[in-house]
Amino acid sequence: MPEYYEIKIKGHLDPRWAESLAGLKLTQLEGDGTLLSGLLPDQAALYGLLERMRDLNLTLISVICGNPSNQDSDNNRKENKHG
Repeated sequence: MPEYYEIKIKGHLDPRWAESLAGLKLTQLEGDGTLLSGLLPDQAALYGLLERMRDLNLTLISVICGNPSNQDSDNNRKENKHG
């Protein structure tokens, strides 16, 4: 069953990376961070994504599984629009 995840990493990623990172939504956070959010089909997909992030030498800050957080509406984020 698909699960919703929010994964925070250090640094700002260009939105073009979204497709390479399981198609998750990328939101740049104020300061020096990026939030990846969306549904992953299973634990294997999560582990694959985490391995990909490791291979890209990205610094993992947190992984949260569950309902979307209320932070999505916070004004402390700059959302990247795909164009």
